[in-house]
Amino acid sequence: MNRTLLATFILAGTALTLSACSRQEPPAAPERPVKLLTVGESHVGASTEFAGEVRARIESDLGFRVSGKIISRLVEAGQRVRKGQELARLDPRDFQLSDQSASAQLIAAKAQLENARSEFRRYEELAKKGYVSQTDLDRKRVELSAAEAQHDQATSGMSLEKNRLVDTSLRADADGVVTSVEADVGEVVSAGQPVIRVAQDGAREIEVEFPEDRTQLAKAAKAEVRLWARPGSSYPATLRELAAAADPVTRTFRARYTVKAPADAMALGQSATLQLRLPVISSGAARLPTTAIMGEKNQTQVWIYDAKSSLVHRQPVQIAGADGNDVLLAGLKPGQQVVIAGVHVLSEGQKVKPFVPVAGH
Repeated sequence: MNRTLLATFILAGTALTLSACSRQEPPAAPERPVKLLTVGESHVGASTEFAGEVRARIESDLGFRVSGKIISRLVEAGQRVRKGQELARLDPRDFQLSDQSASAQLIAAKAQLENARSEFRRYEELAKKGYVSQTDLDRKRVELSAAEAQHDQATSGMSLEKNRLVDTSLRADADGVVTSVEADVGEVVSAGQPVIRVAQDGAREIEVEFPEDRTQLAKAAKAEVRLWARPGSSYPATLRELAAAADPVTRTFRARYTVKAPADAMALGQSATLQLRLPVISSGAARLPTTAIMGEKNQTQVWIYDAKSSLVHRQPVQIAGADGNDVLLAGLKPGQQVVIAGVHVLSEGQKVKPFVPVAGH
């Protein structure tokens, strides 16, 4: 029994020894590939972009100065017009009758005035001879003054009716382009109702909408405009108008920028990009994507890659500004390599290797 127990212990010890000899050390963790960006020193200023539309400096909503029914429209949207050109016409029949009535009233007032003058001259001669009293002469003088006033009223009434007749024709106030037609033949419009919109020739502007938190940027930043139809070209712009109140629907503030560009460079309605650049924020600031930064204990940090040891180390930085999806960081030196992807899965002193994209991918 003792021999059997002893043999069992010997076999177990031998098995443990062989197992220990065959055990291998676990393989080292593979180096994690990381995407790096080399810091370059530059003078960096924040910028941002807004979509805009090319508009005319003056856009007029033209309407008739009298009410009536439109009987003809002589222009189409997109058509060029000249100053004084007829655009549309109202039915003039009622206005022609009013003009005739005013002319008849003027003729009657003129006859009454001639009669009052003749009567006053006759009474004036009779008064000199003592055949009529001074009271009778004064009465004729008053009648003459009333006739003169009626004549003046009739003259003004006839001028007014002639103007109303002329106003049945809508004409362009200046050279420009018809941008929209708001009323058409057969419609009855009231005085002042917009019928045709004309964008006048002259200065061109960019109209953009600013969010509530960007209105100060509109006032402080240097602006330039790029047209999608003219890639590579940019033109300086100046803020001319910024709305004092937000749009009740979009809650944005409308702004107008005057663009210094050749006369044929911009067409009405073209899409444009307004780029605003703030003054230089700092010298030596580094522009990095937001994916490069991380926060710990109320401190902003990035991972710095050491090429000699292939290790990464934390380094505190300060955010100097923002520019779209990039941040401007102070506290980095030119030539340092910063990890810009996967920063939250790294640890201090971890061994990594630069990510090399496969050719063709």
